[in-house]
Amino acid sequence: MMEWQVANAIPHLSNHTCQVWLSKTTDMQPWHVRMLNDEERKRAQSFRKDQDRARFIIGCALSRLVLATQLNMAPHQVPIDRTCPICHKAHGRPRLPHGLLQWSVSHSGDVILVAFTTDAPVGVDVEWMNATWDLDVVKMADGILTEREIVHILQMSSNDRIRGFLTYWTRKEAVLKAAGEGLKIPPLNVAVSGPQQAPRLLAFTGRPDGVDNIILHDLNLDLNYVAALSIFSKTQKRIEQYDASVLMQEGFGWKDYYI
Repeated sequence: MMEWQVANAIPHLSNHTCQVWLSKTTDMQPWHVRMLNDEERKRAQSFRKDQDRARFIIGCALSRLVLATQLNMAPHQVPIDRTCPICHKAHGRPRLPHGLLQWSVSHSGDVILVAFTTDAPVGVDVEWMNATWDLDVVKMADGILTEREIVHILQMSSNDRIRGFLTYWTRKEAVLKAAGEGLKIPPLNVAVSGPQQAPRLLAFTGRPDGVDNIILHDLNLDLNYVAALSIFSKTQKRIEQYDASVLMQEGFGWKDYYI
């Protein structure tokens, strides 16, 4: 099981690595907002719930701190574009001009994950679960899991079904994010290996290139979370997992600049 290394510096991101950074809503600092651009601040203010606002701000701030180091510029200068290609509003997948670096953000509960690569499209997804939930997994699976996947879930003990469903869900969502599709393609179009099996993409309707080019990983968090990482690459990359708590509190040289 890969551990999350507490980072005391932001390592160089090479072509052979994928960095995944873990932050929590408790890492939120007032100066984080000053790194955001006008569109990001506007969107942050639109959230009614404090937790939703904190997750968004932390995702933006963490992205900017890591990208700034890789691009050798100030965090607020990183030219992040979130323009949706369909409606042209600023809520699309974040990207840099000219294909500079790739990254993916996901958050659920108190956890925020951000994954970075130099060139390969990457997708990360995390979901919070409550062990006390009493949910109808079959109803939840409608439109998401294939018949084979539903049968697999029903063969599990009732205590394991929610985690099993979320394992399928996070693997599928990570694949769709890496493919640049998000939920524009139904999760039913993606078939993945199941819980207690090595993560693997089995089929991707409409994207025959995906099976041989998309690499899947599970990410280990605490018992209340399920997470997956997907990289659209023919070659394996070394996964580096970093705990961003110190970075988000200290800024590694940027905190004083934004206070």
